[in-house]
Amino acid sequence: MATSLQKEAAAFQPIRERFQKNFMETEMKHIILFVLLCCGLLCFSGCGEKFPADFPKVYPLTVKVTDGDTPLSDVKISFLALGGGGFAVGGETNASGTTNPITAQGAFTASGIPAGEYVVTVQDVVKVDVGVPPEEIAKMSRSEQAELEKKRQELIKNFKKKVPDSLCQSGAVADRSPIRFTASEKKNELTIDVAEYKK
Repeated sequence: MATSLQKEAAAFQPIRERFQKNFMETEMKHIILFVLLCCGLLCFSGCGEKFPADFPKVYPLTVKVTDGDTPLSDVKISFLALGGGGFAVGGETNASGTTNPITAQGAFTASGIPAGEYVVTVQDVVKVDVGVPPEEIAKMSRSEQAELEKKRQELIKNFKKKVPDSLCQSGAVADRSPIRFTASEKKNELTIDVAEYKK
């Protein structure tokens, strides 16, 4: 004859089985969800744009531009590969007169420079301050904006250049720049003293 304890155990048996079944189903759902999430992350990480096969290998480059002992900020440096290559290399100096140029090919960029022979050009980055914040300019009338533009053009005209013209070559005559640089397959450094090129 079954005891009361056995009767209670028998009564709870269907409930226990149903609980175990629900627990296992929930666990399986969690496992499947985790696997799908991992697969999604792997797929996402592999779907990003990859550098093209012909993107050149680059090496670190630090450039410093001075005028004697004075570092020059707001100066644009461009490296023109003598052998071509379908890429551009350049940078703009900061307050300490230094820059770490980047290499660009299409929409892809990387910090550094490919090994090779280069002509180097140096130009002032013309920055003028008209003394009016952009948000205030947007509120001005057309005539007021026209007057402000005249002021800006006058400031540009009177901008005092820091870099001699001999280094500011561009376009078809860029190779007339007297600066040549050989980038190696290691850390590269270049110091340009514009004082050496002033007449």
